[in-house]
Parts: sequence; structure tokens; C-alpha cells
Amino acid sequence: MSRNIAPKPSVSLTENEMDLRKTDKNRLLLTSYHGKNCALLIQDDRLMEAAFFSREPGKVGAVYIGRVKNVAQNINACFIDIGEGEICFLPLKNAISPWLLNRCPDGRLLEGDELLVQVVRDAQKGKRASVTAHISLANEYFVLTMGESKVGYSARLSKEKKAAVRKLFREKALFDLNGNDCLRQNCDCLLSETDYQAKKAAGIRLESLDLPLTGLIVRTKAEETAHTEELLQYFYMLSAQYIELLHSALHRSCFTCLKEADSDLEAVFKHFSLDSIQNLEIITDRQDIYDRLVRTAEGFIKIPESVRFYQDDMLSLSGLYSVDKKLDDALKRHVWLKSGAYLVIEPTEALTVIDVNSGKFESENDVEDAYLKINLEAAEEVARQLKLRNLSGIIIVDFINMRLPGNKKALLQYLKELVSRDRIPTNVVDITALGLVEITRKKINKPLQEQFAE
Repeated sequence: MSRNIAPKPSVSLTENEMDLRKTDKNRLLLTSYHGKNCALLIQDDRLMEAAFFSREPGKVGAVYIGRVKNVAQNINACFIDIGEGEICFLPLKNAISPWLLNRCPDGRLLEGDELLVQVVRDAQKGKRASVTAHISLANEYFVLTMGESKVGYSARLSKEKKAAVRKLFREKALFDLNGNDCLRQNCDCLLSETDYQAKKAAGIRLESLDLPLTGLIVRTKAEETAHTEELLQYFYMLSAQYIELLHSALHRSCFTCLKEADSDLEAVFKHFSLDSIQNLEIITDRQDIYDRLVRTAEGFIKIPESVRFYQDDMLSLSGLYSVDKKLDDALKRHVWLKSGAYLVIEPTEALTVIDVNSGKFESENDVEDAYLKINLEAAEEVARQLKLRNLSGIIIVDFINMRLPGNKKALLQYLKELVSRDRIPTNVVDITALGLVEITRKKINKPLQEQFAE
């Protein structure tokens, strides 16, 4: 008995889909995986970084008027109450120049002191959230920081751009009069004439506002700006926000939130530092995310040129970029290398251990040369996995043992070069007597596995 079988619809890629698969662009995909919204940075069809949207709103970046609950000198830290019973951890090294609101500063932090704090890390695995007393505000081009008056420049800025910014700021009397790269510490210098007059008209007595030590960082994005006058406008906008925040703090009660944390979408974008990625295109198949991008993203991505809404009943965005497979691999213990060797990644409570195994690797060359080749390939993948999985804290890598000191030195130098490209501070410490490589990476966001498991 014969049956009529309907022909299957074709899944061949359209011209538009082929264009999306081209690797000449960096792409940020905003989609879903196992019911969770996620963002994936794809470069040359490889998953370089990933993050899951938090279902619980985070507080990173929020600024509060907090109160010192107690000082623990034995651990060189104190605990700050930011309201509603939430106690945060403040290392005293991050409170060298706190902005106290209830008494004159004398170089000490005492129980009951009220001060400005900013959340730098949400609570994780039973650990309290961490805060700093060195408040910072940022936009695409600058970061204003509390705690010192020095001006710093991104290492990626050219000498010509640094000189142009330095010349402009000196012409506008924004730097001190001694010729140093330090901001002048008074409101009338840091505000544009328009902002200064507007605040005076509003009855704000700026002359009575004693600014804390305030420094500036010129970010990499400034390199792309042809007109330094445009940079000046961005600086004045940021300084106006900063001074408004400080003035508001003088007239608000303890536990007030003076600056809200970033939204989940903004937090994800900051996680990827999109302003430092060249030739970027953002693609989403989620209508709600696309609508939010169009409404709120103006100012940190270009609308609509860099954002595309993907919709195809024949081939999903996940299918087009093999999202499920890429994320499955990013959450597995084993990572296979092209040579046939593999890594085993084991996060623990105290540290992360990465073991390098020769696996299926075969070579007719000298054994020592073969081990060096495996280790160099593994070093590349280790650096990539640190960013992809957002591994932080102490990382111990057990490379394949090599006898020659020169090979060990070459491996260590190569690994240092690789991790230097990571935007999150990462330090290759040394090789121990047992041949284990020690790495530290600053804790900022939760590891990918923990984000997914929430």
C-alpha cells in the first residue's frame, strides 16, 4: 500500500542567511538557550564570549549612601549596610579616600560613618556583595574616578591622540596649573559654562561643594573620534552627572540609592565591552529584546545599522549559528583541541583546575617538541576559555611536563602574551616546582556555568 509523503521544505540558505554567516564581521547574538536569554559573541564562527541574562536584577554599578556597620581590622576590611538588611564587604584598600557625609574625614573609617559606596560585585555563592568607596562614572570615552586626581590613558591610544587630548584639556584649563596630567579639583573648572550657569540658576551653590579627589581615564574609544571638541562635550556631560550625584548625596538620607544599577541588557553590553569591538553587528530573534534595543540602546550602539531582527520559519537563528552546540561545548568539562589533545576544566569552590592531556595526538617528531606543540596550542585555548567561561580567581593549569627550561620559558611567555589581550586583569604568576602554572583573573561577573545554573 503506497502513501503520499509531503516533500520536506528546503533548508538551503538564502542569500541573506549566507550574508549573516560570513565571517568578516563580529556578531553579538541575542537569543535563548534552554529557555534562558543569552548573548554570544561570535568571531570567525567561533564562540569567544557568552553571558546569560540574570533573572534577578543585579546591583553592580549602583551607588548608595551606606553606613559602616563594623570595621574588621584583622582582615583589613569593613562591612557596609546599604539598606533593607543588605550588608556588603568593603576592603579598606578600596576606601583610601572615602567621601564621608556625616563628619569631616580624618583618614579613618569608624562604625556609624556614612559614606558613598558603589557595588562592584553582586553576592555569589553565599559571599556578600562587594562595594568600593572609589565611585566611578563612565561613558564611551571617559571614566571619572574618585580617589586620586591623576589622568590616565588607555594603552591602546596612539601617542598622537594622547597629545591631542592633553593639549585640548590644558587649553580649557581642565588640568592643574603645574603642567601635570591631573584634573583641577573645583566645579567651575570641570563644568561647561552652560552647565555651570544652569546649576547656579537652579540655586545650587557649587562653590560650597568640596569635591573629593577626582581623576580621569581616557578610554580606547577616543581614538576613533576625529574632532577633539566632540570629546570635550562628552567629558562635560560626564562631569555634570558626577557633580550632580555628589550634590544630591549631601541632601539625601542614609541608604538612599543615588544611581540605579544597569539594566540586564546594559549589563550584558558592558560585559562584552562593545565599544572596543570593531565591525560589530548585533542580531536577535527575540522581538522583546529587539524592541528594547530600539528604545534604549541609542548612545551605546548605532541604531538601526548595527542591529538586525532575524526571523525565518525555516531556519532559526540558533540553527544558523549552531548556538546549542557552541554553548553545550562551553559548559562541558572537556575541550578538544585540533591536534587531538584536550583540556579538562574543573571549577571548585577555592580555585579552577585545568588539566592538559595529549589525548589522540600523534607525532613522529621528538617527544619534547611534540609536548611543546601541544602546550602552545593548549595555552591558546586556555586563554580563550578563561574569557568564554568567565573563569576568575585562582586558576591552576597542569600543562604536559617538559624537561627543557627553554621550552618552559617559551610557554610561559606565550601564555602571558595571550592573556594580556583580556580586558579583565589577568596575571600569569609563575610555574611552580611541580610544573603547575598559576594564573589569577579578577572576579567581576559570575562564571558562565553559574549564570546558567541560576
